[in-house]
Amino acid sequence: MKLGILCTMINGFGRRGFYNSQEIGLGRALVRKGCRVVVYKCLKRTKNAKRECIQAEPGLAVWYLPVPGLGAHGYLFPGVLEKDLDGLLCFGDNQVFLPHIYDFCRKNEILFVPYIGTAHSLHGGLRGRVMDAWFRAGTLKIFRENPVIGKTEKAREELKALGVSRITVAPVGLDGAVLKHDFAACDPGQLRREFGFEPDDVVVLSVARLEQEKRPLDLIGMFMRIRHRKKFRLILVGEGPLGQEVAERIREWGIGKEARIISRVPYEEMWKLYVMSDYFVNLNRGEIFGMAVMEAVYYKTSVAAVMAPGPALTLQGMEGHCLCRDDGQVEEWLTKEYPPEHSLAESSEKMIRDFSWEKCADAFLALAEQKRGEA
Repeated sequence: MKLGILCTMINGFGRRGFYNSQEIGLGRALVRKGCRVVVYKCLKRTKNAKRECIQAEPGLAVWYLPVPGLGAHGYLFPGVLEKDLDGLLCFGDNQVFLPHIYDFCRKNEILFVPYIGTAHSLHGGLRGRVMDAWFRAGTLKIFRENPVIGKTEKAREELKALGVSRITVAPVGLDGAVLKHDFAACDPGQLRREFGFEPDDVVVLSVARLEQEKRPLDLIGMFMRIRHRKKFRLILVGEGPLGQEVAERIREWGIGKEARIISRVPYEEMWKLYVMSDYFVNLNRGEIFGMAVMEAVYYKTSVAAVMAPGPALTLQGMEGHCLCRDDGQVEEWLTKEYPPEHSLAESSEKMIRDFSWEKCADAFLALAEQKRGEA
């Protein structure tokens, strides 16, 4: 069976070389099940962006495609899609430029399956209302007419409320092929020295875009309240519209030696930050899944995350980590006694066991086989 995976989001989602790519992780899982897979990854059209196809592994081709767009919404001209696909899974969310993709699939008898984490705009105000109205006028009609895979039960509930009836839930997973498997043999103290810290520093890590919903300024405020409780150090990995304000706040409060912003880290180096860090913090109350949260658990970094759909699922039953009701509980977790090693190790094993791409691959394959049987 030949299957396609499409990601039209151009907001940095799964940016090449900097993230555990969801679409490639799913593609690898499908290849393991005997499929040939083509991934179509849209990029924001810039001067340096170039169209390119790589063979990630036998049976898995990945196209990187610069496209025009609006905000996070990329417009892919469907002529690049192969007409002999049996099915196309689209990382859709509330993407507004999907109706023409669906028309292509329908004309070529290709199964179209949206994969959804949220069906509403993450932006507030007028911009969010406009994008939601646009989505409901077009893409939502397609979701109502086709089978849909949701990433969480929260996504299922949202889709049902919007009139979508055929919904399967299958969580995202970690792509084990790009994780470091011998990280436990590495010395966190030595890694801290590599990044300019002392071996006895207590490092708090955040990996997130520097934008309002991720709450980086609130995290700095929290750091200021607890910084003397332990020998805390803070690392924020990310860039975004609040980057300058975050940097100014660090300078204003005189914590430049204790708090650091790293705009980008190549993915092959990210494991070092997780392993050298004692804690990982996620303050996003709307976190859809939180791939970085999952990676932190895998690398045995104690996670404190405020209640949100993604962490509520991935941290369930995870000893050594805390799903927090509010910021106060996050502070309490960071300042109390550190969780035991065996709890972190058990959660690491549970994460890689329970959150692989197998469930999503099975759900997509079942729908494709059903369509083939009906043909």
